[in-house]
Amino acid sequence: MAHDDPLEVAEELVDPGHRLPGEQESEGSPLVDDAMHWQRVYEELIAFKRTLIRTAEVHKEGVPEPVAHEVGSDQVILASELNRLEQRHRFWKDRLRELQG
Repeated sequence: MAHDDPLEVAEELVDPGHRLPGEQESEGSPLVDDAMHWQRVYEELIAFKRTLIRTAEVHKEGVPEPVAHEVGSDQVILASELNRLEQRHRFWKDRLRELQG
């Protein structure tokens, strides 16, 4: 991911096909530990995004409309990121179940 171009970063973060560094190599791994690792990684990221979304909602209360609008735009991006993270978490949860038999 190119960290110096905000448009590229934003595009990758909402892309359902985006994988975290090292994740793609683990998708076919037969190791339960790999699946557990990625499930935990996504649990932490989901908790973080949910916190950001809640914080944004609080900051919209009682502010001028332009501020609320801008924060609302942030929430759209955060919700899209959260959706992608939840999809990846489900993948790893299913993969873990599959590996555990």
